[in-house]
Amino acid sequence: MQRTIHTIKTLLFAFAISNLATSCKTTQLPVASTNVSTIRASIDLVNVKDDKVKVEIQIDNLNSDTISYYLPKIVPGTYQNNDFGKYVDDLKAFDHEGNSIDVQKYGDNRWKINNTKQLDKITYWVNDTYDSEDSHDVFSPTGSNIIKDKNFILNLYAFVGYFGGMKENKYKLFIKHPSFLEASASVEEILFDNAINTSKNDIDYFSFKRYADVVDNPIMYSSPDKASFKVNDIEILLSIYSKNKTHKAARIMPQMERMIRAQKDFLGDINSTKKYTILLYLSSAKSDDAQGFGALEHNTSTVVVLPESLSNKKLNEALTDVVSHEFFHIVTPLTIHSKEIHNFDYNSPKMSEHLWLYEGTTEYFSMLFQITQGLITKDEFFERIIGKIEASSSFDDSIAFTTMSKNILVDPYRNSYRNVYEKGALISMCLDIIMREKSDGVYGLLDLIKNLSVRYGINVPFDDKELIKAIEEDSYPEVSAFLQTHVMSNTPIDYEFYLNKAGVLYGTKNAPSSYFIFKQEPFVTGSEVTKEVIFTSDIPFNSFLKELGVLEGDVLLSINKKEYNLNNIYDLFGDSNKWKIGDEITFRIKRNNKIMTLKSNVTKPTIEKIILEQDPKASEQQKMVLKKWIND
Repeated sequence: MQRTIHTIKTLLFAFAISNLATSCKTTQLPVASTNVSTIRASIDLVNVKDDKVKVEIQIDNLNSDTISYYLPKIVPGTYQNNDFGKYVDDLKAFDHEGNSIDVQKYGDNRWKINNTKQLDKITYWVNDTYDSEDSHDVFSPTGSNIIKDKNFILNLYAFVGYFGGMKENKYKLFIKHPSFLEASASVEEILFDNAINTSKNDIDYFSFKRYADVVDNPIMYSSPDKASFKVNDIEILLSIYSKNKTHKAARIMPQMERMIRAQKDFLGDINSTKKYTILLYLSSAKSDDAQGFGALEHNTSTVVVLPESLSNKKLNEALTDVVSHEFFHIVTPLTIHSKEIHNFDYNSPKMSEHLWLYEGTTEYFSMLFQITQGLITKDEFFERIIGKIEASSSFDDSIAFTTMSKNILVDPYRNSYRNVYEKGALISMCLDIIMREKSDGVYGLLDLIKNLSVRYGINVPFDDKELIKAIEEDSYPEVSAFLQTHVMSNTPIDYEFYLNKAGVLYGTKNAPSSYFIFKQEPFVTGSEVTKEVIFTSDIPFNSFLKELGVLEGDVLLSINKKEYNLNNIYDLFGDSNKWKIGDEITFRIKRNNKIMTLKSNVTKPTIEKIILEQDPKASEQQKMVLKKWIND
């Protein structure tokens, strides 16, 4: 059953806010802050100017001389500094008479306001991120979009900030929008009385218990294209924006329902939400539109960005992989999480050691449920494991995962972040196999996660240093030993050893490759900003590039005196087809701003491919482990 968001039409936006401030007060719980007044925020999506929207923040009864207002530097679920204050312009403060109050800006995300006993409100304009992604690193599903009268992606932390010491205060949020656009969100809209209606604009009102709830509830405004369904006791809403109407929610819904139903069957009695909303933005992928494809999880929703040009089949496949991962985040870290996540500091973050649990386990479950629920074949499941092993091999295996996690925001560790989806999933796979073997198949990783959910849960965070002990108490000493050796220390994992426990043979073979691409994975990419050709790959380079001495991140300048850039990048593939084995070849590259020459002879390029197959000579014990592991 679709949740209907009722809109309130009003003539005077400010008048409605004033009415609600007095008519919708609720009992305040004791909070540890300098002031317990409700913070009132308004966002105007009607009077968009220069691709910016105006935000107004009201607060009463401050008793300090100064206070700071912040936009987040980073938010939960992301592992890089985004500095959302960079997108705020012209922040001003006013007293009750409308007079200006002195404001000083410090860094990208903090504004210090003086004479705050007289403070009535602050106002500012917010720019979006989707149309300027060449100039920053904000991942699209983490960012914001402003297209007047068409689409607004409101990751609310990009628009609404918090006062120092007041993150536990309640928030009332008013969003003025054109009446032909509707909100899609998991948070319920609240109706209020005494509203004066017009035919052009509406005001939606939402209430949040604290700032963390503001951060956790994205909202999308667009012309309605929604579909809803119910899986057991969970209401699912799918809302999409497709500029050219290429895709419709009704066509996507059947696959989403099938997938989430399978996920719910996989999870069993794990259930931490009654509603879940999928906000899907389909991008043109042009330079002035979102280009970072993927999703960002929230407790009861996810923001997904994918290319509009995908076929319906490819879109369904991408959504299955992306949304299934995000949906499993309702378990980790949204249910099971550390103190660093529970008490998240948006501007001086302290990161948890256990990214392998939050992202690795989630990614592993997103693969495992598909094989156990019959959505993919055993061979397809093995291919995904192979992909994870190959992708993880391109990262530094000498870094302990806990060390990398704790320092993920700084060099050199942040360059290894993507490995949490690769090796992190493989860590979880090995743990699952160990537990299946030790328990004669009856206890696996999902059972462990269920027990940890009971031990901790949404409101009881764990201490990073105590997690491994808790895991051992709820599983086996061998599980703790694995984590101590391969996660908390830097000993590489012998995947052959663990897969053999399930009767899966691990081997390698050399497969022929092209010089600059293997199957659909190119070894080079072009930079829209610098127009340079850069060596980069999700899989290890082929034998030719390795022997030549090419490293990821090298910039290709020329080959045998022919220069290459973004404009002629595709010449690489045609030119290399004309090379002859044994010919001399000279690459000019730039590495760390130094020009280098690499010389070699042309050799036949090959890729070392991993092979996984079921052992025909597997023991009964191995067969049992495999059966219980993947429901074979």
